[in-house]
Amino acid sequence: MADDPTIPIGDIRQADPGSDRQGAFKRGWTAAVKNLSNEDESSKYSEGPPPEDLTWDNLGYRLGSLFGNTDEDLRQELFEWCKEKQSREQES
Repeated sequence: MADDPTIPIGDIRQADPGSDRQGAFKRGWTAAVKNLSNEDESSKYSEGPPPEDLTWDNLGYRLGSLFGNTDEDLRQELFEWCKEKQSREQES
């Protein structure tokens, strides 16, 4: 189970993320798609699962690993959903 890239240990994502965190999320997703589609190319996660602490970058990687190559609208929708979920969890 420790090798499962979808299981985070600690959430250290920046609250109320701006465009820089949105970019990190999408870069992570792109890295996952690269790993899934081309064995000759590698990303920073090629050597193993993303770090156990959850960041916007490796959250994008985790979701990209699950959903693969998708259109930009779906990636944006999932980023917005994650942002709203984080906000609700921080309020509780």
